[in-house]
Amino acid sequence: MARLPDYMPIVAGLMGAHYSPVYDERELTAAVPLCDAAGNLNSEAIGWSRTPLVTANLHGHWPRKKRWNFWNWISPDFVFSVTVADIDLASFCAVAFIDLRSGERLDGTDLHRSGFTTMPDQVERSIAWRSRKTTYALRDAGDTIEVELDCANVHGTPVRAAFVMRRPPRHESLNIVVPWSRTRFQLNSKHNTLPCEGWFSVGDRRFTMQPETCHGVQDYGRGIWPYRSFWNWAVATGVRNGDLVGVNMGAKWTTGTYANENGILLGGRLYKVMEDLEWTYEPSNWMSPWRVRAPHSGMIDLTLTPTLIKTVGLNLGLLASGGTVAFGSWSGVVRAEGREVRLDRVMGWAEEFEHRW
Repeated sequence: MARLPDYMPIVAGLMGAHYSPVYDERELTAAVPLCDAAGNLNSEAIGWSRTPLVTANLHGHWPRKKRWNFWNWISPDFVFSVTVADIDLASFCAVAFIDLRSGERLDGTDLHRSGFTTMPDQVERSIAWRSRKTTYALRDAGDTIEVELDCANVHGTPVRAAFVMRRPPRHESLNIVVPWSRTRFQLNSKHNTLPCEGWFSVGDRRFTMQPETCHGVQDYGRGIWPYRSFWNWAVATGVRNGDLVGVNMGAKWTTGTYANENGILLGGRLYKVMEDLEWTYEPSNWMSPWRVRAPHSGMIDLTLTPTLIKTVGLNLGLLASGGTVAFGSWSGVVRAEGREVRLDRVMGWAEEFEHRW
């Protein structure tokens, strides 16, 4: 594996004469701030960890700071999500729902000025959004996470929720710091396969969230981003032989940084995949299979069979966001420390997104 001594190439410029898609990422074991006193990247924060250790003390760099707390709750019947974000130019709370059986879809965004709500600089913290339109509270108590939502009007339809997620004992997460340069970098914390219990309603329809089949997936992001960005992201989450199995896969936005967001969660234990993944899919036919594999280590070889496609697009001139998400089921194999686990129709998604922000 290629290793970066003391991570000095991160400062000098990442794309050198030779780049290896296989590398040795540093595991962090102690708490560390993301930024230095000037608001630039603290090189001691670069790496990955099994629990959230990095404090996202972002400051300066307006308007490049991006903060978001995204949660997706997925089952074979539905996908339900809430995003609270502040991207320096605005803040918003977005609510989305998809009925995977019927294809019914509903989404809406409550948009306000930047700074409208507090974005915590540590991962496992509570967050809230309170406006005339939307009341959302996610209360993180460590082993349990309580969620309440009351949105009276999402394009004419009320959406409400009251449920709890439970963190199993010693359940690990994937935490990474990706460096583009001293002044452009990202902290991500991915939490997978958290069993959910409770309900949410869309209009007069009530959906039950059962811990055996409904899982919470979090993407906590804090960073200083370039104006243009492009990424792939995919998640598989389910149960195999009584064990929780979660896979997080990414591409493109981390290429050349000697860091990635690729990891396998088996029975609560995280196994880091230290190589760039190979993605195969057809943008001309989003319903065709999406294959993601780790060609060097063989740790991941999964194929998504889509059942529903969601296309998102927003263009405000200088600000624009667009992409496609394929929801469906994953099948294939993951391997870690001599174990081989075969997945058969495990729920999840894969996406391609592009931003000007």
